[in-house]
Amino acid sequence: MSGPKRHTIPALLAVLLTLILAPRPARAGDTKPDSASFPPSGLRTERILDRDALEAIGIRRPVRLAFDAEGDLHILDGETRHVVKLDPRGRVLYDVGGYGSDETSLEMPVDIAVDRDQSLYVLDRGRGALVAFDRAGRFLGQRLFQGAAAEEAREAGARILLDRFGKLWLLAVHDRDLVALDDQLAPLRTSRYLVPEDSLRSPMAVASSREGEIWIYDAARRALLRFDPSGRLTLTLRHDGGPASAISDLAVDRAGYLFAADPSAQDVKAFGKDVPLTTLRVMGGDRIPWRPGALAMGPGRQIALADPDRPEIQILIPESRVTGSER
Repeated sequence: MSGPKRHTIPALLAVLLTLILAPRPARAGDTKPDSASFPPSGLRTERILDRDALEAIGIRRPVRLAFDAEGDLHILDGETRHVVKLDPRGRVLYDVGGYGSDETSLEMPVDIAVDRDQSLYVLDRGRGALVAFDRAGRFLGQRLFQGAAAEEAREAGARILLDRFGKLWLLAVHDRDLVALDDQLAPLRTSRYLVPEDSLRSPMAVASSREGEIWIYDAARRALLRFDPSGRLTLTLRHDGGPASAISDLAVDRAGYLFAADPSAQDVKAFGKDVPLTTLRVMGGDRIPWRPGALAMGPGRQIALADPDRPEIQILIPESRVTGSER
């Protein structure tokens, strides 16, 4: 175990979660179109964190990534159970979690999310708990998931999602649904959110847009599914990349474009209103494989991709295709 810590303060965590999980009014600019709203045509490399660079900061297997509002990158190491926060220059701001038996350690961390106040939330599948750290890496506490969410949080493939209002969701693999959580980490609804009931079979990745739409990759259907803010299925986008094809992670930028990491094709794809499902960047090949297993979208539209097995992280910037209406 390493990193800043302090004793659990259940009351503080309760207040924190209440503030985070309560719906928030949109901030000025939340609905304003992104200044870079043009469709992406490719990705260029901004920075690479190779094996040596990752080892220097104690990262051995980067399995999840998350940006905060200032462009700092949070990296979950699936091997050492640490989360490291880097500034845009690659300097370590904090290192939290790790092996141990106390409350600040992590038993089986599988996903991370960062809220608008830059607090970090870790889904610890081993404990069936959400572990919270503040923007400086100070330990805020942990809370067990409640009710039906308690079992779902321990399922292989469980993921968490923080939407634009700060509401926390749990991707429930067993129930094949996206579950809204209250401030006690119990399901907020007694009925299903995603409809129709049989729309989802094997969810693997989830992302939300600024407009409240939800994207989920369904491995059984080999399809990207889009649901409106009420949870109703509005689009099924087939992803026919072969028998072993699967999307590992998703992100939606401020302009509403969906980005998908495809480790089987070793590439990054994008989709939007004026862009069909298109390959933006091939990351590897037969001789030098590069399989993106994690993807995160930054505030400047930068994209972080991680290959857990290489290991390497690349920070990419979308190149732009200007349409006739924007000339």
